[in-house]
Amino acid sequence: MRRVLSVLLVIALLVPALAFAGDTGLTAAPRAIVELLYNGEYQQVFDQSTADVQDALGTADGLRAIWAQIEQVYGTFEAIGDVSAVEQGGLTVGQVTCSHATADITYTVALTPAGLLCGLTVSGVAQKAAASTADTSKFVTEAITLRAGEADETQGMLTLPVGEGPFPAVIMMQGSGASDMNETAYGISIFRDIAEGLAIAGVASIRYDKYTYVHADLLQNDYTVKEEYLIDAADALALLQADDRIGDVYLLGHSLGGMLVPRVMQTLGADYFAGGIILAGSPLALWEIQYHQNLALLPSLSEADQATAQATIDANLAMLGKMPVMTDEELQNSLFFGISAWYQMDLMSVDTAQTAIALQKPLFIAQGSKDWQVVPEDGIEAWQTALDDQLTANYHLYPNMNHMLCDQEGEPAYNTSDYQAGSTVSEILITDIAAWVLNQ
Repeated sequence: MRRVLSVLLVIALLVPALAFAGDTGLTAAPRAIVELLYNGEYQQVFDQSTADVQDALGTADGLRAIWAQIEQVYGTFEAIGDVSAVEQGGLTVGQVTCSHATADITYTVALTPAGLLCGLTVSGVAQKAAASTADTSKFVTEAITLRAGEADETQGMLTLPVGEGPFPAVIMMQGSGASDMNETAYGISIFRDIAEGLAIAGVASIRYDKYTYVHADLLQNDYTVKEEYLIDAADALALLQADDRIGDVYLLGHSLGGMLVPRVMQTLGADYFAGGIILAGSPLALWEIQYHQNLALLPSLSEADQATAQATIDANLAMLGKMPVMTDEELQNSLFFGISAWYQMDLMSVDTAQTAIALQKPLFIAQGSKDWQVVPEDGIEAWQTALDDQLTANYHLYPNMNHMLCDQEGEPAYNTSDYQAGSTVSEILITDIAAWVLNQ
């Protein structure tokens, strides 16, 4: 689940998405803009921007804040790579790919005939991660395909212990946002680490690219949890059920995926699952987590930005009371705490804790004390209060673990600098998950 930064907004691109064949004669100007930004020449870029862009930014400090956020999220800038550009509607529109420590970022830059910046957005992010150091002789991996031959064909990976089985297996659901099958983020391969660790301990798993990661082009503004999670989870379940090497099936979710574990089990059929594993998730509504994240962010902002952010928070809270009477079209075209109001309403339609109680499936609920994205009060402690011993739940709070499920030394910085590229998921967490599964 990603922290919402209300006052740090990337400039919206003012032209439609384009297919880039690339004209090398047009690339110099878009590249120059990006070079200036990485060299810290924010005032020069601001001065070379249209009035609309200047109004959106306020001052050159708006660009400074955006670039500080980019480096915080994706690590140290390394180099500019591929650059391409086309002419569209009188504008020069370029794509500039830049390498950072944990990702390659592609910017789309739009310039007027006079060379003024009229649009800038992050149009693509390719995450990087360190290679696995696990002993590959202790597990087996098999590439799998969900919905082979269909327009929404999706790739994944089945990871198995060495031996004949049948093995208990875990289906993995990522957190919010687009994510590959490894749930790669900030240079950390969360699901790869869990899958390999579980297999070494005797537990199989299946993971796959998230629907929103590979099929965003197939989604309309009315998509919900069904498209983002249920379609893939149902097909992964069917694949496991058809495999003689697989025994009991468990559903594992991280962050938002963890919040959805009870709902997905209920929708797909609780009888098909032996239990659920909730990592850094919450029984609260997503908007409540986002609200708390925004409040926690306020003290770190300047006085002027605090006022702007507080006004944005207040406007979102005011919208909450209107959403039940808004039309479908209004909900689909409105944002509530930065996410489609339609999607948020779908999330709010299911009470996570009450669903879990009704299912009566055992749960493994884990979180790190150094998680500032979903703080323990909103996570593991909220689960304990909401479930209130009404079902079998195993709670684990790890003192040094953060939201990426990695251990970190010292006091958190409470920003994404806490997530160090090359970090690995806590071995103790993986061992505890495996032991819980094998003892059910």
